[in-house]
Amino acid sequence: MNREMTPSIKLSRGSGLIRIGWAVFVLISTAGAAPPPKATFEPTPTLKASDFLDAPMLRGDNFAVDEKVTNDGLFNTYTIQSAFGTFQPRSTTLAKVRIHEVGAIAQLKEVDKVAVAAGAALNQVEQMGEGTLHLITNPAETAQGIGDAATRLFSRIKRSVKRGEEKVGMSGPNKGDADKSSGAKVATTTQGVAKDLLGAHRAQREWAAKLGVDPYTHNPVLRDELEEVADYDAGGRFSTKLLPIGIVGTVLGSAKTVNKLIYEAEPDELQTLIETKLQEMNVPDDDSRNFRLNTHYTLSIQARLVASLTLLPETTGRPEYVAQASNAEAEVDARFFQEGAYMMELFQKEESPILGIVPELPGACVIAKGDRFACLYPVDYVVWTPGVAQFVNDATRYAETNFPTARRELWLTGRASARATEELLNRRWTVREKSMYVLPAMPVTPTPAPAN
Repeated sequence: MNREMTPSIKLSRGSGLIRIGWAVFVLISTAGAAPPPKATFEPTPTLKASDFLDAPMLRGDNFAVDEKVTNDGLFNTYTIQSAFGTFQPRSTTLAKVRIHEVGAIAQLKEVDKVAVAAGAALNQVEQMGEGTLHLITNPAETAQGIGDAATRLFSRIKRSVKRGEEKVGMSGPNKGDADKSSGAKVATTTQGVAKDLLGAHRAQREWAAKLGVDPYTHNPVLRDELEEVADYDAGGRFSTKLLPIGIVGTVLGSAKTVNKLIYEAEPDELQTLIETKLQEMNVPDDDSRNFRLNTHYTLSIQARLVASLTLLPETTGRPEYVAQASNAEAEVDARFFQEGAYMMELFQKEESPILGIVPELPGACVIAKGDRFACLYPVDYVVWTPGVAQFVNDATRYAETNFPTARRELWLTGRASARATEELLNRRWTVREKSMYVLPAMPVTPTPAPAN
């Protein structure tokens, strides 16, 4: 059974290559180093959805979330049974997004009916998810294996010196795209959403704004419904009143500005802005291109990540962070980096100015004023697995060597098991559970369309 995939991240620092063999565990023998882990590790657990999602998100008119949740050491995998298919998102964030999208799909299907009654043109085809259930996955990720998230996410695997030609438009069925601009390539390859820079696509963004969803979503059912309604409404001739639906996030900081851009800017215009901001941050051209052409991101997620980094103008390590982000191999990877950037934005605003992002460690590990060394991780439930133990030992050694007097902090959007917490405390880490809410994905209240 295909599922939304666990993360896999390759890390680089500038032009230098960092290589750590994860098949061989490093024995800590230097004086003053962190104590070695216990000989045994925790098995990955089976958890309860009700421990991570609020009651309104467990069951609704068109969906129900299975109580059983699997965990791979960092992220939970949920099963959402809906009238439009079965979704299996890998992370609490993605589960909340998919649940919100189910409400949007239901409303758009009602709009379909109203449009037909109003005489709107319609090609009568069977809609996906009607009358039967399908497993809905991200097609770009279905060929990937599923492994230990911590080992994959925290592995610092050597990036190839030459990543090859751009993966989009240089070979295969898209060879004819080779002469397109980077913006046009992204517009035509982001899961097939931004196929048109004008016309119906403008209407698609407008309907997405009304419902508070990502117009570039990886959800194929929602994408098809948005495109269908946008086709009816290409000339702005059709509208219907929408009911408010449950919202999964609160807009803070950069998200207010980014939401306006996502819904109003043309895809090519938004991509050009992202490219310009990366240039201003001195991101190397290859890393910028690889990031922008990575289809595990939607344009919206790319824009949010870049916007958060833009609000850290005095912080070193931003180019290296983008280089890490450019290697995301699943949608959950992409959101790990986007949410990590947003956590840095919040940390800078609410805790302490960030001096630098540590490029030798994966994700948003930072050094901040006040002699603080903090790793800001948007993960669900940390279990003491070999991969987690390896990362913690690496991060502890790095902090002891480079910032020996700094206070070590691990900020989690989720929680850690008792065993993981014990091991972290033994290594002088302060664990901050459920410390930040990082889902600035939608406006607080969708703007309803005027009634007919």
